[in-house]
Amino acid sequence: MRYAPVILAVVTGCTALAVPVTTDPPATTLGTATTSTSTTLPVTTTTLNPGPVLGLITPTGVPVAVRLVTQTSYVVYTPCGRLDFVEDGEPLYRTPVVLDPGHGGDRDIGAVGRNGLPEKVVNLRVAEYAQRVLAERGIPSVLTRTADYATTLSSRARLADTLGAEVLVSIHLNAPTPAPSDVPGIEIFIQSGSAQSRRLGGVLWEYALAALSTFEVAWTAAEDSGVLTVVNTRGTDAYGLIRHPETPTALVELGYLSNPAEAELFATDTYVRVAGTAVARAIAAYLNTDRPGSGWHEPGRVFNPNPGLSLGDCVDPQLQP
Repeated sequence: MRYAPVILAVVTGCTALAVPVTTDPPATTLGTATTSTSTTLPVTTTTLNPGPVLGLITPTGVPVAVRLVTQTSYVVYTPCGRLDFVEDGEPLYRTPVVLDPGHGGDRDIGAVGRNGLPEKVVNLRVAEYAQRVLAERGIPSVLTRTADYATTLSSRARLADTLGAEVLVSIHLNAPTPAPSDVPGIEIFIQSGSAQSRRLGGVLWEYALAALSTFEVAWTAAEDSGVLTVVNTRGTDAYGLIRHPETPTALVELGYLSNPAEAELFATDTYVRVAGTAVARAIAAYLNTDRPGSGWHEPGRVFNPNPGLSLGDCVDPQLQP
């Protein structure tokens, strides 16, 4: 489907408010003291024929998948995967793009730079900026998390699948530090056996590499950096965020936070703008053109990662006042 410009709004509860979508993200001091993230309201779009309610932005700004709509409330899946009731909120309908800011919450920080920069903070800022750029291009999107709270991998996948998304892009930074490189060590993990995921990863790699290469940084990169599959010793996709969704998915590692030179770059507003714009432009190209992509590295890797945040370790955010 091709996407044309639409009328934009942000929502809080059920009230729509006009909002500019061309401004840069607010300057933020990123470091050891910064563990909570943005208060930017989620950007959504209105449609003439929305169809059934598939998700919800709760009154506290949390996106959730809807299981059932009753006369008095919504039955929703919380970010931790539990069932709960929410009385009000902004309905979400079929949405083409879901952006996943990797990690979140006190127990899932992600990598941490030598400068104290937590990965979860950068991931959210880049995803928010990408959402703004997509909105300017008339492409509706939803974030899997909108602040610093936990959400399980299966819940992130469920949100994209429930919303009928055409694309799920998970945004991350990498560690530990590999060898020095003349170019950014971008790694994009794709779903094995999915032609759509393969093309999505290839287009994301092209745009991200071109954008980040404009920075003069002492980059690091693995020998097999590029677009690749990662399977476990059982032969299935190793990463839960790649394995769980039916939605065509790519997990993007936009450099190495463990490299001090890159960590200093990732703390800047300029990086957030450049990286977020590259992700958004790549998604638009994937949706609106037949661009094939490139950068695939074959064969992929065999790896058994940690299973990720468990339900027992996951603390849900407040869904309503």
